[in-house]
Amino acid sequence: MTVRTRFAPSPTGSLHLGNVRIAIFNWLFARRHGGAFVVRLEDTDTDRNVVGSEAGILEDLAWLGLDWDEGPDRGGPHGPYRQSERGELYRAAAEALVAEGRAYRSHDTEEEAGGTDEERTPFRGRTPEEEARRAARGIAPVIRFRVPLTDVHVKDEVRGDITFDGNSISDFVILRSDGRPTYNFAVVVDDVGMQISHVIRGVGHLSNTPRQALLFDAMGAPRPLFVHVPTVLGADRKKLSKRQGAEAVSELRHRGVLPSAVVNYLSLLGWSSPDGREVLQVPELVERISLERLGSTDTVYDPEKMRWMAAQHLALLDDARLAGVVEPWLDHGRYPLEGLRLEAAVAGVRSHMSALGEIEALLEPFFPGVEVLRREWEELRRDPEAVEVLGMVRHRLEGLGSSWEEGPLMEAVRGAGKEAGARGPALFHPVRRALTAATSGPELGKVLVALGAEATLARLSGVLDAAAVP
Repeated sequence: MTVRTRFAPSPTGSLHLGNVRIAIFNWLFARRHGGAFVVRLEDTDTDRNVVGSEAGILEDLAWLGLDWDEGPDRGGPHGPYRQSERGELYRAAAEALVAEGRAYRSHDTEEEAGGTDEERTPFRGRTPEEEARRAARGIAPVIRFRVPLTDVHVKDEVRGDITFDGNSISDFVILRSDGRPTYNFAVVVDDVGMQISHVIRGVGHLSNTPRQALLFDAMGAPRPLFVHVPTVLGADRKKLSKRQGAEAVSELRHRGVLPSAVVNYLSLLGWSSPDGREVLQVPELVERISLERLGSTDTVYDPEKMRWMAAQHLALLDDARLAGVVEPWLDHGRYPLEGLRLEAAVAGVRSHMSALGEIEALLEPFFPGVEVLRREWEELRRDPEAVEVLGMVRHRLEGLGSSWEEGPLMEAVRGAGKEAGARGPALFHPVRRALTAATSGPELGKVLVALGAEATLARLSGVLDAAAVP
């Protein structure tokens, strides 16, 4: 079997973490088996479509690395598909079912054709005379599917064999009076035409499955393998949705969470790796994903666990790579990098990072501002013991020459402290205050390396020069 999966969002708002998780499962499974991943926008409900939503969805998918494989040229080299552009296919498929006696025209009022099947008594058609009277009243016909009076048996790859009572299913509408397809019909026509092999989706769609299964059978097409993954709940135990406060993918992107962390964490909501590992790069997820390890019980999205996972993925980058990634997130006017060894600065603060957008706040100690520093220097110059320590530290550091690395730097600072009879806070606090206007922050050695010799000696001299003035 050639694996072909699809992700079919509606452009009715932002892509939230609950539904992008479905895209991730579909993409990983297709890549695992060398198959195809299709993106299909279910945009026929024009009243609910939101301007800009489609572009946002595609941007989020691209940011996550969930590339799709085919589709019409509009919108990019590979699609996506849009149901709004496939109207003729739906109408032709509906007419074919009518010709075969598997569907029929019915002159329904708008109220009768709307709503859900659960809200109506199962509809089995009207007499020809009643249909004629309705047509004479100017009621435009819909096309209804003729539901067989038999139970519907469906195999689900997660939940096993499921039987639905066919007597409880109405002769449902597949084509509205204005020619637009209903959801279940359009889905099946598309899945048949796109040869989708696996329908991997949330368990909330399980109620749609019997109608879709009947349509696959009526169209003479093999049913795809149905895979209904567990629901994702929020901390309040309610289903994540656009209306229930689910976090949007774009929010994580704008905070600077690495996309690999998002893919990793969301893949673990309902699935687990055979080796029990949680922190996995995308190629490792592709290698390990399987339907057999999908669970059937609801799972909870934990923002703190997402933050932890984000930090773990940042930790996988070495200092040089992380420095390159965070640089575009800095306002170079507020945080001028001239003279600053960014790699060393990042090394000093990275243990506190979970997202790239946090970098400016973490680098504050390196950029305290001229006025802040001068106020700190003014206080330090009034402390004779601090002045003595800073003088000896400056002397030792000046003697290092080009050996401006963390080991020699800290050795020089400790040597100055020993000479001055100061250690612990009595040694390190004056140095930190002179350099960063604070008594705590990144490791002092990394601060010294990051600032470099020129800035470090200039800031120490700022205190000593002020102390020399009566």
